[in-house]
Amino acid sequence: MPKPRPVLVVLCAAMFLVLLDVSIVNVALPTIARDLGGGTSAAQVVVDGYTVPLAALMLFGGMLSDRCGPRRLFLGGLLVFGLASLICAVAPNLGALLAGRILQGAGAAAMLPASLACLSAQWPAGPDRTRALAAWSGISALAVAVGPLIGGVLVGGWSWRAIFLVNLPVVATAALLGGRAIRHTAGRQRALDGPGAALSVLTLASLIGAVIAVGTREFALSLLLAVLACATGALLVGWERRTSAPMADPAVWRRPDLRRAVASAGVMNAVGNGTVLVVTLFLQGQRHLGPQLAGLAVAPLFAPLAVAPLLAGGRLGHRPPRQVARWAFLAGALGLVTLAPAGPGTAYGLMLPGLVVVGAALGLLVAPLTAMTLAAVPEAPGLAGGLANVSRQVGTSLGVAGFGVVYQVAGLGWCFGIGALLWLLTAAGLRIPAESKVKPVGARP
Repeated sequence: MPKPRPVLVVLCAAMFLVLLDVSIVNVALPTIARDLGGGTSAAQVVVDGYTVPLAALMLFGGMLSDRCGPRRLFLGGLLVFGLASLICAVAPNLGALLAGRILQGAGAAAMLPASLACLSAQWPAGPDRTRALAAWSGISALAVAVGPLIGGVLVGGWSWRAIFLVNLPVVATAALLGGRAIRHTAGRQRALDGPGAALSVLTLASLIGAVIAVGTREFALSLLLAVLACATGALLVGWERRTSAPMADPAVWRRPDLRRAVASAGVMNAVGNGTVLVVTLFLQGQRHLGPQLAGLAVAPLFAPLAVAPLLAGGRLGHRPPRQVARWAFLAGALGLVTLAPAGPGTAYGLMLPGLVVVGAALGLLVAPLTAMTLAAVPEAPGLAGGLANVSRQVGTSLGVAGFGVVYQVAGLGWCFGIGALLWLLTAAGLRIPAESKVKPVGARP
C-alpha cells in the first residue's frame, strides 16, 4: 500500500479494542458477580453499560470529528478509553465498574467514527481505500470472534480485572504511534448544534434500551423507552428543520445513495447477529451441546467473517463497492436458504456449508458498505462513519431481539427464511444506480 502502514495499524488496533470489549466481558460476568455482588443479572448491566453509550453517542462523535478534526478526536477518544479501562480494572464495586464501562463506551463512540474519518483522509476513494477498509473490517470481525476466547484465558488464568488491564498497553502504543503517523486534518468551523446532539443521544439511547428490554422480557420498560424514543425523535426532526445550524445540512439526508448504504448496513447486522444468536440457541437447546462445543460449532460462521475481507481485499479492490455488496448479499441469502430446512434432527455437517457461506458474506459486506457511506458524504466523513456504525448497532439490537422472538414462536427455519428474504430485498435495492452527483454540505437544496 503506497500510504504509511503505521496509520492502518493504529486504526485497526483501536477498532479491535472497541469490539473486543463488546464480547470479552460476557465470559467474566459470573466471576464479576461473585467478587462484587449483585448476582449475574445485575452484572449483565455491565454489558449494556458499554453498548448503549457506544451506540447512542456515535452519531454525536461523528459530528465532533468533522468539527474538531478526526485526528484530535480519535486520540482523545483513545485516551478516554484507556482511562476508563483502568477505572474498570480497579473498580471496588459494581457501581464503579458500571461508571467505567459507560466512560469506555463514550471513548469508543469518539474513536470509531473518527477512525473512519482518519482512514478517509489518509486514503482517497479508490482501490487503496477499499483494501484499507477490508483490513479494518477484518480486524473488527476478528475481535468479535476471539473476544470470548481471550476473556476465558484471562479470567481463568488471572482475574476478571485482566480483561480491562490488557487494553492499557495497546492504548498507550496506539496513542504514541498515532500521534506521529496520523495526518492532521482541520475540522469544519461551524456552530455546534447542542440541542440536536442531545436529542439524538436521547433518541438512540431510548431506542437501543427499548430493544434490549424486549430481549430481557421487560415489556413495560420497553414500551416506555419506545414512547420516549418516538417523542425525542419527533422533537429532533422538528428542531433540525427550524434551527439555522443543524447537525448536517438537510440535503445530506435526501441523498438516496447514503440512505441505501446506511440501511444496508443495518440489515447486514440485523440478519448476521440474529443468525449467530439462533444458531447458538439451536445448538445448545435442541442439539444439547455444551457452551464450549457450541462455541466451536459456531466457529465456521466467525472464521470466514474475519478472514474473507483480508483475502478478498486485493481482488475486489478494483470492483465498485456497490457491486461487491450486492454479490455478497446474494451469496449470503443463498447460504441462509440452504440452512432453512434445519431442524432438531439435522446433522451438523449438513449445516456447515451454509454457515461458512453466511460468514464469508458477512466478511465481504463491511468494507464495501462502509466505502459506499464514505463516498456518499465525502465532505463529512465523521458524520458518515457515525451514521454507518449507528445503523449497524441498531441493526444488531433489532436482529437479536427479533430473531430471538421468531425462533421461540416459529422455529429456526423461519429465522433463516426471513433473513434470506431481507438480504435478497437489500441486494435488489443495491441494483439501483447510485447518485451521479453529490451536493456538498452547506449547499441549498
